[in-house]
Amino acid sequence: MTSLGPVLALVVSQLDGGVADVEDLSLEALLDTPVEVATRDARTSTLEAPNVVLVLTRDDIVASGARDLLEVLQLVPGFSFHQDVGGVVGAAFRNLWAHEGKLLVMLDGQEVNELLYTTSQFGHRVLAHVIERVELIRGPGSALYGGTAELAVVNVITRQGRTLKGGEVMGRLAGSTNGLHDVSFGAAAGSQRGDLEWSLTTTVGEGRRTLGTYTDFSGNGGSLAQEPLDPMFLSAFLSKGPVRARVMLDDQRIGARVGYGEFQQARDETRFRTLLADVQADLQPASTLTLRPRLQARVQTPWQTTNAASPFFFDKSVVRALTGLYAAWAPVASFTLSGGLDGFVDHAWLNDPRLLGLQTDFRGRPTVSYLNVATWLQAQWSGPVNITAGGRLEWNQAVGVNVAPRVAITRQLDRVSLKALYGGAFRNPGIENLNLTPTIRPERTHVVEAEVGIPLGEVAYVSANGFYTLLTSPIIYGLDGATGEESYRNGGAISTAGAEALLRLRGRRGSLTVTGALATPVVTNDVDTYLVPGAARPTLLGMPLVKATAFGRVRATEHVSFGGSAVFFSGRQALVTASEVLDGRGVVSALPAALLLTVWAGVDDVVLPGLSAQLGVGNLLDANVAFVQPYDGGQAPVPGRGRELYLRLSYAFGEATK
Repeated sequence: MTSLGPVLALVVSQLDGGVADVEDLSLEALLDTPVEVATRDARTSTLEAPNVVLVLTRDDIVASGARDLLEVLQLVPGFSFHQDVGGVVGAAFRNLWAHEGKLLVMLDGQEVNELLYTTSQFGHRVLAHVIERVELIRGPGSALYGGTAELAVVNVITRQGRTLKGGEVMGRLAGSTNGLHDVSFGAAAGSQRGDLEWSLTTTVGEGRRTLGTYTDFSGNGGSLAQEPLDPMFLSAFLSKGPVRARVMLDDQRIGARVGYGEFQQARDETRFRTLLADVQADLQPASTLTLRPRLQARVQTPWQTTNAASPFFFDKSVVRALTGLYAAWAPVASFTLSGGLDGFVDHAWLNDPRLLGLQTDFRGRPTVSYLNVATWLQAQWSGPVNITAGGRLEWNQAVGVNVAPRVAITRQLDRVSLKALYGGAFRNPGIENLNLTPTIRPERTHVVEAEVGIPLGEVAYVSANGFYTLLTSPIIYGLDGATGEESYRNGGAISTAGAEALLRLRGRRGSLTVTGALATPVVTNDVDTYLVPGAARPTLLGMPLVKATAFGRVRATEHVSFGGSAVFFSGRQALVTASEVLDGRGVVSALPAALLLTVWAGVDDVVLPGLSAQLGVGNLLDANVAFVQPYDGGQAPVPGRGRELYLRLSYAFGEATK
């Protein structure tokens, strides 16, 4: 054991009181947990995965006090959140704006990025009520998943029948003296009997991004306290023998008064809907061969604003019909060859033919279709070192051929984990990117990473990694302030480099996770829209140089717990609303460092077994971590949520509570 081991063991041992484990998994079991997101096959643990991988369990999420996926990912090294347009908030990763097509988000292995612009929306969406765990690739995933997994991959696993063995109902209410922050309800039920497993999960809610006031760069503004941030989610899963089927509905309404820069006096809503059905079969024609055929249909209506008087009128839908085959051949225990073939057609159409607001047709037509075919292959060999090599070859009807190679070398030395990784990645432009600028080309990305992980006794694990990400020909959004016309162009190159660290403590009465991350720009060639104008050295708009987090819980008695989370952002440079106004544009100002602190106390088995309550304070210090725009798009910051008091209740029933 290293010299730090006894110190960390002592810290956790002070929490040890002989009661049941606060988590089902020990630290060793957590690190050995199979993760499918890194290889598309749940045979590889987090330590052996050929990526920088992190798994957050349900206990991690409950311990942090997070209400939704945004607050969960905010705990992860590299992630920060910023506003786009129309009231929408997206993610950055390692200080690169990832919102449009660079971050793949999956729910139960199903891709849910919208297909017109390939974005993902965050904030009171994918509520913590129904999250079983979150698997993350903190790095490129295009070799496995294609052109929306350029920088990172997030796979949210919802509650499963095998762990529920009954059901659970949940509710959360949060507010302050200024009004209601959010109210939400969730329910999950499921079980497993032999080769039959089923689950049903749902959430519904009413929320707010902020109760504060928005002021645009022209000095106009008003309260956002009534702007909706309302989700509805439903997922049904059934597995019988080798066949698995899932149906999913994801629907969110977002208030859009912040518009595309100018505050809107009239109240509009932007709506995002996804309806998805997926069927797969796990077949094993031989002991060494696994086949998984798949069929999927996904229908989406994103960015929908149906008010004809709105300057943001937009009403289009798109369907993706996908078929695929995954195969894995393991002739010996030390070697696996896996790969697959995926093909899909995207077909988009106008729901309303009127060319009002932001709506355009498809270059003079009411519909458009694109074909995409891809094949991927990877070989994994286990020996003195573990080697993974392979890549993806993808052809898109609009932009041609893309290639994403992948090489990983890992080594296990008595639980010490060493990784050296290279990943190529790409981002294909979405349907609307091509519609607005037909000459737009794909982005290309190269990522080099190295990671070391060291166990410190039986109670602690520490890891550190370094990275360099180079993105060439980035697809950059532009909006003409005079005409309101949107367009895209390919920039030159942009890159960031940095380091991340993680410490996990896990004992019989508690758990604690601490992370730190640093990312700084290196190359900034022809990407001025992402840069602070006039800065002495290249500085990325709205991005924190340093971020640190901590979250966990302590069980004081068998039934009473305390926990919470802390998220620290260093100071940022951003275009902010100020008393000075220059031609309706913002003035660059320094935003101070900020700490988001959540604390809570909870009681399990209140009155009856399975009933739990958590009373907490979110943003205890009332820090204003504003959602700033990470590019020069004319958008003033949207205030973050202020201090809130929240109550979370849950009642679990069935075999899992016995």
